[in-house]
Amino acid sequence: MPRPGRKNTPNPMNCAEEHEPVMNRRRYQRYEVDTQLQVTMLGLEQRGTMRGRSLNISEAGIAGVFVAVWDVGTPVHLEFSVPVTSSPLRVGGVLRSHSGYRYGFEFVDLNPDQREIIN
Repeated sequence: MPRPGRKNTPNPMNCAEEHEPVMNRRRYQRYEVDTQLQVTMLGLEQRGTMRGRSLNISEAGIAGVFVAVWDVGTPVHLEFSVPVTSSPLRVGGVLRSHSGYRYGFEFVDLNPDQREIIN
């Protein structure tokens, strides 16, 4: 209920049309990519590799879907294909986020060739 003497201005948090999708508010533009994504966890006694599907990619990282439970901050090796090259990319990464089966990985220590291919 509006208070007397105060303007009733709309709250941007309540205006859906003013919201951009979370995917578009990030530091780097994300692009949908549907390819197999292999993740090898590092630093564990058993270095298991899990296969999942990628969702999107940016200059900074890649997101994918996995039926697994991993801890944020875990170092990983990532292997995936991109349309501009015939051989899969193998890069280092760190698990930065997860929600349900969706996991987000940040790339680490990309060499100039890898960075160029991803860009």
